[in-house]
Amino acid sequence: MKFKIPAHAQKVLTQSQIEQKISRMAYEIMEIYYKVPELVILGIEEGGFHLAGQLALKMQTIEDIKIELRSVSINKPAPYSTAPSIEPDAKGIAQKAILLVDDVGNTGSTLYHALQVIYPLQPKSLHVAVLIDRMHKRFPIKADVVGLDLATTLTEHIHVVFTEQGVAEGAYLF
Repeated sequence: MKFKIPAHAQKVLTQSQIEQKISRMAYEIMEIYYKVPELVILGIEEGGFHLAGQLALKMQTIEDIKIELRSVSINKPAPYSTAPSIEPDAKGIAQKAILLVDDVGNTGSTLYHALQVIYPLQPKSLHVAVLIDRMHKRFPIKADVVGLDLATTLTEHIHVVFTEQGVAEGAYLF
């Protein structure tokens, strides 16, 4: 089901601006993972997974690196009710370099819950990337790579809209 953008929403990033942010983020990530032959990218469903896919495509145009893309499923409205999971599964990704990706970082809750399924894998290294960071942290999780830092009020929301093909069309504040 496609997200309905409220009439009062303000566009904070256009599709071309998002593409620029993804390009810059991809270069930044490649600097972090310089000389790493294989990288596991875990995108938090649903927007984080789409963003992870776009980052992976861009990174592979920069450097020849083997990338394994998987998703992390989290019950965002009630994260304590269901354990997060890696889809299709976590087999074969233990003790590898991992990049955790989400579209919007806010309180750190989603990232915190995603880490619960990642830490048992004993990653070789772990970094976090978000397209937009809202800076309202309640958990000690900080993104290493950020497309846009955006100061918002606690009552405002950010939503990144993706096409059916997983391409980011725009980001909205409402």
